[in-house]
Amino acid sequence: MKKSLRINWVLPRPSLSGGIKSNRLIAEAMVRRGHQVRILYVNVPAPMPPIRRVLKVMRYWINRYKAMHKQQHHLEYSTAELVPVDHQPICEEDAPDADISIATWWETVHWIKDWSPSKGKKAYFIRHHELHGGDSNKVIETYELPLKKLVIANWLKRIMLEKYRDDDVTLIPNGVDWTQFNFKQRAKQTTPTVGLLYGIVAWKGAETAFKAVRLAQIKIPNLRVICFGSHPIDSAQNLPDNFEYHFRPSQNAIPELYRKTDCWLLPSTLEGFGMPGLEAAACGCPIISTRCGGPEDYVKDGHNGYLVDVGDAVAIADCIVKVVTMSPSTWQQMSHNSANYVKNFDWDISAKILEQSLLKLAAK
Repeated sequence: MKKSLRINWVLPRPSLSGGIKSNRLIAEAMVRRGHQVRILYVNVPAPMPPIRRVLKVMRYWINRYKAMHKQQHHLEYSTAELVPVDHQPICEEDAPDADISIATWWETVHWIKDWSPSKGKKAYFIRHHELHGGDSNKVIETYELPLKKLVIANWLKRIMLEKYRDDDVTLIPNGVDWTQFNFKQRAKQTTPTVGLLYGIVAWKGAETAFKAVRLAQIKIPNLRVICFGSHPIDSAQNLPDNFEYHFRPSQNAIPELYRKTDCWLLPSTLEGFGMPGLEAAACGCPIISTRCGGPEDYVKDGHNGYLVDVGDAVAIADCIVKVVTMSPSTWQQMSHNSANYVKNFDWDISAKILEQSLLKLAAK
């Protein structure tokens, strides 16, 4: 009989990021497989900028006001047991005894690395090469620790081998919630439409995407843009024409936003996985992505979208024009290709792989 594992998932402060969402969804898939899963997370507000940074303080409070009646983060509910911790870092005494404790961000590795054996064997769910996320020396230290590594994309598996000499790394791809992001056959939009996620960090590539859309609009002046994100749009951005922004749309609204587009952009400079791209593909969107890591696992150039070099706004613009001017039958074939190509990205399939890895780890 299969052993039921007691698993502690250790998260930082939650947000609407894909990392938080995907941790919750794979944890819930493990619950469906009969395991006892607790998600521990930091339950304190993000710190306010120093008072001397007047503009940043003003923006902080304006953003909090605008988000007041919106979803705050991806841990507002779960079928896994949620354990909010009202301080940071999360300490050993905050965690129940377990068979496995999983760190999910480089800081959380430092929190759990010295926990006693009663908290279980330790694993590290790696969702990005997180050198951008803090002191790079402390980040690198986490990859060199002898924790069981779980990665979400092939490029991360290669990095763990090539840079950190770890060949015992398990690939646990992100999945699609097929009850939410399911394919519905559709035609091209009456008005050519492109979609993207807006992110405030530079590596998300919003500036490149906006430049690409503006270039595409020279050839297709009525090209429409549907964009959503978890931050108010930066008024200093040089936005394209015909721009429609959805600030923190409900999770139920997001599939319909994907379905209103002819193609979805992923303009990042480096992307752990790119959850919106996978979800958009599941909804039948051709994907235009940079060769930035994660999306290369689910975008096949010329089949269900196009891959271009990082930062190449001209190439992105050319691909936008190519997709939105395709014949209806050619576009519909690429739309079908997108949904079919990602059909094996499934949380329950990934949970089965994860289960095998964790059972092996627990038995050591």
